[in-house]
Amino acid sequence: MNKLITPLLILSAMAIIADEMVVKTEPVTPAVKTALFNGKDLSGWIKVINKEEGCCPDKTWSVKNGIISCTGQPFGYLMTQQSYANYKLHVEYRWSAKAEQQNSGIFIHKTGPDNFFLPKSIETQLKDGNAGDFVLLSKATLNGVENTKNKRIERIGKPSEKPFGEWNSVEIIIRGNTIKSSINGVLQNEGKDIYTDAGNICLQSEGGPIEFRNITIEPLD
Repeated sequence: MNKLITPLLILSAMAIIADEMVVKTEPVTPAVKTALFNGKDLSGWIKVINKEEGCCPDKTWSVKNGIISCTGQPFGYLMTQQSYANYKLHVEYRWSAKAEQQNSGIFIHKTGPDNFFLPKSIETQLKDGNAGDFVLLSKATLNGVENTKNKRIERIGKPSEKPFGEWNSVEIIIRGNTIKSSINGVLQNEGKDIYTDAGNICLQSEGGPIEFRNITIEPLD
């Protein structure tokens, strides 16, 4: 009897400890070029959307023919399960249908809870007509700029977005707590002194149907 009880007590104790643990995910610094999207499904990603009547994450985010499709409704984001530091990120996107609001973005260094559709992060704006702006979300800071909520930093380059329906290429370089962001090969923004030097990567759902493909991460030169 005692031989049977002892393992059960150990398992019970382990369960209690697990309930009280805080899990910290160590950020990955890529050693080789790696696809974050396998072209088949959303393995390695987490779907986060606002809770609304009748909403379903699988309706907002789907995969077909090597492309991630996002309806733009409800608001939210697709987030990597892993946190990353010191990398070059490549993402291709296009608007898949006309909408009143053609808006989306790529978040880097996402930290904190997933209880708001604009999590603490630095956004490279993809909004039609404003691609390349930075938006400092949920009090995130960059360049020592004070930020009480969400602050926009306008792009420094000339507009480089392609016409509606064509694929655009985004490159984001993270080196320590600095960032450079380019749209279709044109440097659009850069900054330093980001509030953190690692975090999750997210693709935003914010109003307009959008598609993503060829999402890769690689080591810095």
